[in-house]
Amino acid sequence: MNKKQYEAMRRKLMAEAQAFIDAGDAEQAQAKIDEVTALDQKWDAIAQAAANFNALNTEPQTKNPIIDLEGELDTGETLKNKNILEMWESKEYLNAWGKQLQGKPLDNAEAETYRLVNEAYTHTTKNTGIVIPKSVAGKIWELAGEMYPYFEDVQKTYVNGILSVPMEDTSSDAAWYEEATKTEDGKEKFKEFLLSGCELARTITVSWKLKEMAMDDFIPYIQRKMAKKMGAAAGYGATHGKGTAVAGKPEPVGVVTALEKESNTPQIITYEGVPEFANMTAARALIKSGYSAGLRIYANSATIWNKIANIVDANKRPIFMSDPTTGGYRVLGMEVKEDDSMLDGEILISNAFAGYHANINKEMTMMSEDHVKDRETDYCGYAIMDGNIITNKAHALLKEVAQTK
Repeated sequence: MNKKQYEAMRRKLMAEAQAFIDAGDAEQAQAKIDEVTALDQKWDAIAQAAANFNALNTEPQTKNPIIDLEGELDTGETLKNKNILEMWESKEYLNAWGKQLQGKPLDNAEAETYRLVNEAYTHTTKNTGIVIPKSVAGKIWELAGEMYPYFEDVQKTYVNGILSVPMEDTSSDAAWYEEATKTEDGKEKFKEFLLSGCELARTITVSWKLKEMAMDDFIPYIQRKMAKKMGAAAGYGATHGKGTAVAGKPEPVGVVTALEKESNTPQIITYEGVPEFANMTAARALIKSGYSAGLRIYANSATIWNKIANIVDANKRPIFMSDPTTGGYRVLGMEVKEDDSMLDGEILISNAFAGYHANINKEMTMMSEDHVKDRETDYCGYAIMDGNIITNKAHALLKEVAQTK
C-alpha cells in the first residue's frame, strides 16, 4: 500500500462514517472510525518501516523522528537527545517558520530544524499543512478568546476521531427513607451526542510589500489577522452554529441554537425594549443551582451598553456595577463579558465550562499560496473541531422581540 492508496482508502472510510453520523447511526459510525484508526496504525507502521529502511541507506538524520534526533547540523550544533516537541516550541523553529511565510531564504540550521519538525509530523495523519509554532498557535487562540470569550470559556478536549459525550436529560429527586423502607430506583436519564469534525478554515491576504516588514512585526501581524478570522468562526460556532450542513459544510451546535430548538423554549425569556429587573431575575432562576459558581453574562457591545447598562431595580438603582478587581462589570454578581458572536438584543447567562463541550480533532495548521499577478500571498489557517451543549440547565437566554404597535 502506497501513500496515494492509503489516502484514498481513508477518504472513503471517513465519507462512510460521516454518512452514518448524518443518519444518526452511532454504532455504525463508530465501527467505521475504528476501521480508520486501524488503517492509520497500519500506515504508520509502513511509514516507520520505510523511514527505518531509508535510514540504513543514507546518512541518518533521525532514528525516531517523534522522540530522539541524532546527527549534527552544518553549524556543528548537535541534535542528539533533542525532542521534536522541544524543537516545535523553540525560537529557531519560530524564526524558520516566519522566514518561510515571508519567502525569505533559510540558513542551514533553520532549514534543518524546519524540515525535521514538519517531516516528523507528516509521518502521522495528524497534520497535513505547515506546522505552526506552538507559541504562534497559542497566541492566535489567546487573541481569539479575547474577542470571543464564550469559545474561550467552554470545556475543550483534543481527541482525534468521533467523541461520544453524555448529555443530561432529566434527573429524579433524591429522597430520604426509613431504615425498613425499600428504596426506589433512580430515574436519571441521559442523551448522547457525537462530536465528529467540522472544518474551520479562514484565509487572510497579505501584500508582498507587507511581507517585507521585520520578523518581530510580521509574526504578530499574522497572529492578529488570523485570530480575528479564526476567532470569529469559532465564536460563532459555539454560540450560533446550526449543527447541520450549511452550504455543504457542517457546523457545531451553538448554545443559542440549542436553546431555541427546545420544545416551548423553557430556557428563553423574551423582552421588549430594555429588559426589566424581573426579566433578569427570572432568567437567573432558570439556571440549575449546581451551575451557579461559573455563571457569566455574554452579550455584544451594543447590547451591553444599550440594554444591560440601563436595567434598574425597584428602587431605580442600576444593577450594572463596575468590578474594581477585574476592571470589568458585573450584574447580579455575574461577570459581564463582551462577545461579538452574540446578536443585538441577546443576553446569554451561561456556565460555559460546565454546560458546553468542544472537541478539537485537529489543531491549527497553516498553508500559503502566492498570487504573482496581484503580488499577494494567501495564508489559510485550518483546524477541525465540533461542539454541543452538555445540559440546557446551565444556560438561559434573554432575547429581544419586536415591539407590538
